[in-house]
Amino acid sequence: MAYRFQYVMTRALPAAFLLLLALAPLPASPPAPALTYDELLEHADKAKFQGNAEEALDYAAAAHKLRPDGLAATLKVEQLIQAGMPNHITPATLAALPVSVSDIGGGLGSVASVNAYLPCKTQEPQHDWTFDHETCVYLKTAKATDNELKLFCRVHYTVPGDQRLAERTGSLLAIAHQAWAQKTGAPTANGDTPFNVWLCRGGQSGGEQWRDNLYLYDLDASRSSIEWVREIIHEYSHLAVPAIGGYTDPEYWANGYLGERLIVRWIQRTPGMPGLVEKAWGDFSGAPNFDRLLIAPAITLYKKIGPSKTWVTKRDELGMRYFIGQMLTVDDKYGPRTLAAAFGQLPRFREAKPEDMAAAVAEVLPAPKPGKHSQSARKPAKDPGSATP
Repeated sequence: MAYRFQYVMTRALPAAFLLLLALAPLPASPPAPALTYDELLEHADKAKFQGNAEEALDYAAAAHKLRPDGLAATLKVEQLIQAGMPNHITPATLAALPVSVSDIGGGLGSVASVNAYLPCKTQEPQHDWTFDHETCVYLKTAKATDNELKLFCRVHYTVPGDQRLAERTGSLLAIAHQAWAQKTGAPTANGDTPFNVWLCRGGQSGGEQWRDNLYLYDLDASRSSIEWVREIIHEYSHLAVPAIGGYTDPEYWANGYLGERLIVRWIQRTPGMPGLVEKAWGDFSGAPNFDRLLIAPAITLYKKIGPSKTWVTKRDELGMRYFIGQMLTVDDKYGPRTLAAAFGQLPRFREAKPEDMAAAVAEVLPAPKPGKHSQSARKPAKDPGSATP
């Protein structure tokens, strides 16, 4: 009996007491004290000294939001912005900056133009031209929090009057990127690396891609709205679509022309996306003409010739049109995911040719069902050895 009493007093009761303590709710820790205006500026200076420009801007913007009339915070925010908008930013920080922010629509992200009184002088790398103004396109991250936006591209321009064109161009590029991602389920060829767009008042009318830069020249040249759309998406496709080259005409690389056809038709086929283009860019009513003039002839040529190793190795304008028609036919019959799978099979350590893509398509196509033979399979092929649909 004495032993039992001793056990209860020395072991059981203390154990029960400890269990109750463990289950009892802990007192809430006091919230971290809010930083003062001067402390925020001090943290901004420290972050800048350590090379963390994004954190420096967060602190400076918080100080500016705390005291909008504070000259020190205002100057610090302006200096940081002129040194370059950050690659990552929160909506709260963006709202506190001297930028004009507009929504792209569709939950994609935001377009932010630095106010004209803050020149953001940048020299483009190909011609050494200087640009004074900047619009940044920020997209929501795939991880899905509304607490961070990631830089997609920067659009540079030389006069304040081109701000609206920069915003429209950036928004259209974001929509093209979304069309690719949504339809293919695959990353673009350039990954998530931000790129630059240069709106050039001079130069020969048209566009160009050079490294991770897109150029649009002679902005005042007469273009229809759908031609603007085509040109912008064409240049973006040189970044986004895997490079397939070797042509002599109309240009060496096929990914620009192929990408513009695929992305414009995917925009048309995605519910809500044509309206998104009209909201962000403007007139999209020329899309049927785009189909009639650029998509239908390529498909018609491919259907007329049929699978042909001879034609897929042609390097002139007709050869490119045939190749594009072949890829559009694959898109129609098997869908964008099949095209994306074929792009993933292209050679990585040498230049990909059209015949590489044709072989990759044949490799990823679904196997025919046993016992099922199409009419074309029973007939001899026009071009022996052709393997793609």
